[in-house]
Amino acid sequence: MQSGLGRRRAAPGAVRSLSSSAADPAADEETELKLTCSDPAGLAALAAAPVLATAGGRRTRRLVSTYYDTPAQTLFRAGYTLRVREDAGCYVVTVKAKRGPGLTRFEREEKHSAATVDRASLQRLLPADLLDELDDAPLRPVFVTRIEREEVTLDFAGASIEVAMDRGQVIAGERAEPVVEVELELKRGPVAALYQLALELSAQVALMPSAWTKSDRGFALLLGSAGLPGPEANDAFHLRRRMSRDAALAAIFTAALALAVDHLPRAADPRDPEGVHQIRVALRRIRVALWLVQRGGSSARAGELSAEAGWLANELGRAREWDVLATETLPAAAGHGLESDGFRELAERVEPHRRQAHAQAAAAVATPRAGHFLLDLGLWMSRQGWRDGAAAERGGPDGPAGKLAQDALAAAHRKVLRRGRAFGRLDAEGRHRLRVALKTLRYTSDMFLPLVQAAAPARRHAARLRRLQEDLGRQNDACRSSDLLGRLADTALSPAANRALGVLLGIQDRERSDAEAALRRDWSEFKKTFDTRGKRRKRRR
Repeated sequence: MQSGLGRRRAAPGAVRSLSSSAADPAADEETELKLTCSDPAGLAALAAAPVLATAGGRRTRRLVSTYYDTPAQTLFRAGYTLRVREDAGCYVVTVKAKRGPGLTRFEREEKHSAATVDRASLQRLLPADLLDELDDAPLRPVFVTRIEREEVTLDFAGASIEVAMDRGQVIAGERAEPVVEVELELKRGPVAALYQLALELSAQVALMPSAWTKSDRGFALLLGSAGLPGPEANDAFHLRRRMSRDAALAAIFTAALALAVDHLPRAADPRDPEGVHQIRVALRRIRVALWLVQRGGSSARAGELSAEAGWLANELGRAREWDVLATETLPAAAGHGLESDGFRELAERVEPHRRQAHAQAAAAVATPRAGHFLLDLGLWMSRQGWRDGAAAERGGPDGPAGKLAQDALAAAHRKVLRRGRAFGRLDAEGRHRLRVALKTLRYTSDMFLPLVQAAAPARRHAARLRRLQEDLGRQNDACRSSDLLGRLADTALSPAANRALGVLLGIQDRERSDAEAALRRDWSEFKKTFDTRGKRRKRRR
């Protein structure tokens, strides 16, 4: 198999436009919800579930798939995979693109009589600019999947859904990883039916939504952390001034849910602190969007979903605290050049606590409660649940996103000012409540500020807000680090480690003092901030 490589290179996950040969782009899309099952025996129980047991057309297939790429992983870095699948003596060549937010992804395939792909096939399957980039670089096998698939198609909730229950392995060289998963592919009907079926199946067996394809698993085995999605994966959503309220909320929820699901597999690894961090970022965005829905007086379910998002974020909190201590606080203190041997010992003593916290985080995201919450949110989102209740009773039309943005920013700003009243006399609990309100305003601003302010005022507002939140964050991190270090003081530390601990606690005390001075200054500046219309607030005389 041959093709070629030019000089241009796309960023990982950047999906190209379709080639000009695509007559019907919609025909090249699949809508699929993937679910993982921790217990291989669970698939047998799932197959016997009433909703599947009565469906006709059941069949079992043994699928061997070989994935190809260039030595420089040109296809992977452009966001594409090329797969040749053997199925009962026939071969299907498939090109897929990494999905963006949502459940839809590009897929194009064609049947072959042999396991070969020539230049003509690539011209039909790949976008034209990516084909030019391949040039003459050889395509080589990079990993293989061996899957036993039990498959059934059923009519459910007004939709036709193909259910594939897969067990097998992904094999990359001498490394292998088991696969136990369920794929729900929508053939026709509403997307909500996928989530509804997933929730019904999860009542039989614990299932967790997953964004990881078999190709993702293969590249993670092949490339290690370089094959994992980065923090930017599914992190972007673009709101436009002419967007409707419904479209804006759908974009926010869809991107945040995808960000959380993308990073679930990374929560267990203490060497990869971005996993826990990005899940918590996604949950914060979800809670802010649910707060906006609750403010509109609609959907009692929004409060229940927000409580579940808060529970999951709290379950990940300890891992995040130990990560900050290990990856930020300790290295910064050790950089002063004092007690280097002692700091190395402290870092070693931190790691068992960190591993335990990440194990607890991984256990939390793997619970049926977490899986049910994420699927429940997906169902509510796909049904535009924010239109339930008071909003539906009023019967009002879907309003503009700009009005939603202005109201949300004003409400979040008022909450910050209210909680910051008598700022100099706030106790620890008051500071915490202010920090939570600032986080809400920060995330609301990230979402909506560009819709209601010109670029320059928006940047100034965001900069003031960022400084203030960082000041409070420094104070909080210093307090939490001191608490965590207190646990290390109870262990048998060497004299050098005890001296390093004393240095670090002194640095944390100074950090709190410095943050306090900066906080008072930045709070005063923040109160002079721009309002949501981009006009400077008038000072009282």
